[in-house]
Amino acid sequence: MIKNIIFDLGNVVYKLNWSKDLEKFTNITTEKKLLSQVMFESKEWIKLDQGIITRREAINIMKKKLPSNLHIACEKLVNNWSDSLILNSQMFNFIKAVRKKGYKIYILSNAPIESRAFFKQNGILQFFDGAIFSAEEKIVKPDKRIYKILLNRYNLRAEECLFLDDRKENIDSALELNFNRICF
Repeated sequence: MIKNIIFDLGNVVYKLNWSKDLEKFTNITTEKKLLSQVMFESKEWIKLDQGIITRREAINIMKKKLPSNLHIACEKLVNNWSDSLILNSQMFNFIKAVRKKGYKIYILSNAPIESRAFFKQNGILQFFDGAIFSAEEKIVKPDKRIYKILLNRYNLRAEECLFLDDRKENIDSALELNFNRICF
């Protein structure tokens, strides 16, 4: 029986609007594609989510891979990552509804070190019974250890949890630990 619902944040609770943010800096398709690859699809972005490099370190590495006309865009996009988040109002309404029905609600998200402070400040954390942010744990999904941290910290049983994430590899790891899951 499901007692707990665990949500990823990016592309589940929040929509990531990287393309709109990229358009603030360039309307050239090849430049937008390059920025996206060098930033959002990079090892450095994963290391930010893992909490093993700082934003400044990530920016410096990324800028070396970009032409100089994109350096300001890189700095602004990394330093203002939260500007790309748009609350998914349908999912947020779902969260409030299932919480009222007695389900415990948790966050399990690959996110940079500033995430807890940002989500606390914008008020979203009050709707959750707990949250695990990857950078705080120095482990990113789909590493099974982060799921085990969630289970242990909040005394949960995987088979009583429903996990919602937008990435198949994260869903597959959860499945291996007996989570119920939905790829969103």
